[in-house]
Amino acid sequence: MSIPRQFNDHGYRVASSVPTRRTVDLYDTGDRRLAAAGAELSFNRRDGWIWRRDNLGNPKLTVREWRAPASTPRQTLDEWSRAYRRGRPLASRASVCIHRRVHRLTSAGGQHAATLVEERVDEHRGELWLRRLRRVAVVEIDAAHESRVEAAFDDAVLDDAATLALLRPALARAPRLRLPEAAADGPRELFVRSITLSMIQWLYFDCELSATGSPDALRKLRVALRRLRSDLQTFAPLLDHEAAAALREELGGFAARLGVVRDAEVLSSRLGELQSMLDDADRESALPLIQTAAEQLLTARAQLLDELSGGEYIRLLDHAMAAVTGPAWSEQVDEIVSVTVLAAKPWRRLGKFVQTLDGIPDDQQLHRTRILAKRVRYAADACAPAVGESAARCAARVAELQTVLGEQHDAVVTREWLHQQAGAAGELAYTAGQLAALELSRLRDATRNWRDAWARASRSKDWRWLRS
Repeated sequence: MSIPRQFNDHGYRVASSVPTRRTVDLYDTGDRRLAAAGAELSFNRRDGWIWRRDNLGNPKLTVREWRAPASTPRQTLDEWSRAYRRGRPLASRASVCIHRRVHRLTSAGGQHAATLVEERVDEHRGELWLRRLRRVAVVEIDAAHESRVEAAFDDAVLDDAATLALLRPALARAPRLRLPEAAADGPRELFVRSITLSMIQWLYFDCELSATGSPDALRKLRVALRRLRSDLQTFAPLLDHEAAAALREELGGFAARLGVVRDAEVLSSRLGELQSMLDDADRESALPLIQTAAEQLLTARAQLLDELSGGEYIRLLDHAMAAVTGPAWSEQVDEIVSVTVLAAKPWRRLGKFVQTLDGIPDDQQLHRTRILAKRVRYAADACAPAVGESAARCAARVAELQTVLGEQHDAVVTREWLHQQAGAAGELAYTAGQLAALELSRLRDATRNWRDAWARASRSKDWRWLRS
């Protein structure tokens, strides 16, 4: 059924654009690694390059496209696709014709409801163009119409997967990132779901680490790594011990190196905030400190980008991808334990540690609390598809505790850096002291507030699901 007719039947008026048509070459590795992980690189002489990444079912991500002229250096394309191709060369693998049309939906009252983009993809085979795929993407939607618009779709004609993998599925020999069925809620399926979501996020944000990408890319990539490491620990009884431990160690080493750059990012941002809190007369005197932090951040970023182009990082990506698409299960498990039993362990560990904290904990103790809280949060998140709202609610409250402790940690890092700079003479040392004093106030607030956040996160009635 056509889009106009389909939505007219649901009470919408549809204004459709004139169809456009373009022939493009689809690029991928020989084993179709891009397509297998939800990415698509296409080239058209008139329009240049289009880099498209699907979310593959990850609700925290969106389908995203980048465009670049035909003259774009090959190095840029290689950086975009680095994590997806993992060292393999790119080449044209198929020629397709894409018919594109935009549909604007309005309600009976004339209000804009949604904008849809419809594409039909034909593949060139010999002398013929064969219809292979039709897909519709929602690029803009009013929240009040979201459920109604989704209900109007005919799911049989929609697919957000990478075009090349659908055109020639037999050629996608690389392991494919797939989420288990929504109804699959056993411990193994929940583990696979969680680590697959993390791997999708890792690949997705790798190409945004350059200056042209998202300013929040590094943080989101680190979150993906932390979730992977946490899941490998939470679900350890189900996994081959040596394989899981080796991967956790590799991921931990890389995450630590990312942490150096992330700390530099946070430092630069916080110094800017602190500078704005100074009197007008003192703000200019803080500029040398701001400049020093900015230079350190540039150096750290350059070192990271250099590492990402090396073989060690590619091997880590390959190792992680293999572990996600083909988990090494333990042969020692005779009976699969319940997911709540697995999630209860990090929760007990956090509770016992907090009980040992008397008075005002020191910075190291609060940092340890933050790490343990992250593991609890990720374990609860992994359980949520099976347990439901109770696990999701607990994860959200632990996230609040994590935020308070994160503020405390960032304040500690900033003050330590300022103390190092205070060795300079004269006005610069005075300004560093002013900024450190302002940061001390924020540090004390976070140190004071964490117990309130813990009280909200640790109510026993909220964690009853762990005993189910």
